[in-house]
Amino acid sequence: MNDKKHQRMVQDAVKAKFKGRKEVKSRSIPHYPEGAEREFKRVTNGYIRLLRQSLRDRLPAILDAYKVEYHRKDSRFDASQELDSKVHEELTKVAEELEQKLATYGLDRLVEKVAKLTETHSLQEWKRVCRDTLGIDLFSDYYNADFYEEAIRRWVSENVRMIKSIPNETLSSMREIISDGFKKGKTATDISKDIQKAYSVSRKKAQSLARDQVATLNAEISELQQRDAGCSKYKWSTSKDRRVRPCHRDLDGKIFSWDDPPEMWYETKAGRVYTGRRCHPGKDFLCRCVAIPVFDFDTVDVPISERKEQDT
Repeated sequence: MNDKKHQRMVQDAVKAKFKGRKEVKSRSIPHYPEGAEREFKRVTNGYIRLLRQSLRDRLPAILDAYKVEYHRKDSRFDASQELDSKVHEELTKVAEELEQKLATYGLDRLVEKVAKLTETHSLQEWKRVCRDTLGIDLFSDYYNADFYEEAIRRWVSENVRMIKSIPNETLSSMREIISDGFKKGKTATDISKDIQKAYSVSRKKAQSLARDQVATLNAEISELQQRDAGCSKYKWSTSKDRRVRPCHRDLDGKIFSWDDPPEMWYETKAGRVYTGRRCHPGKDFLCRCVAIPVFDFDTVDVPISERKEQDT
């Protein structure tokens, strides 16, 4: 907030909580926004279902073309060229139909809704952390849309782009499946199974995208909040379950600076391999970890609304 008078008021309000110490770790662990993740999965699953419907409508024509060319007696090369042309035509129709359906699906609006859910959750958690640790409540309207605007706008734009790219990648993959299967002499039944597998991969990719991106946005908002409050450090906290990767489990409970994120690594038989990638909690791929703020008395500055009774 950069208001020295306000900062001194905050320091007076929280002084008893620091008990003469320079730093105080949060007494609460911010919760991961599971509700926003579930909502994003519904959005991506709905979008992928549109793709499946369009594919299901065109798949019989694709397989019929495959059977015709598969049984041709003339040049195998000519048959392959003809099949590729027909497959390209049908998959183009799939892409066009999906684009029409997308117009009524409202992808941008739905992704913005997920961003808002994540923002609301993060703000509620941040208020709880400040209340439990510092004994103060925050102005309810201080962290308004403007505070997060740039981060959210960038996140929405990037995620709409990534979701829209999934069908293009899927259709390109299916074209390769058909072409490669034809050259290897696979039957139409085998090709149909391979196409279904490709669809399943796309669905899983969409679900992974939802989990990864909600965590990323939550992490970015948390960093904005903590830096604004004068927190230069945080404690890494994992979700404490079997899905936590060894690298993150090793970071659990350790203190890091927002200006110096830890380097990621993965385990091999020969030992650790450092990737050179540095990131904060929630910003690594599919990371559900969170940053627990470390409040510094010298820099603490939050939008205080009212002082709660100090604990002794």
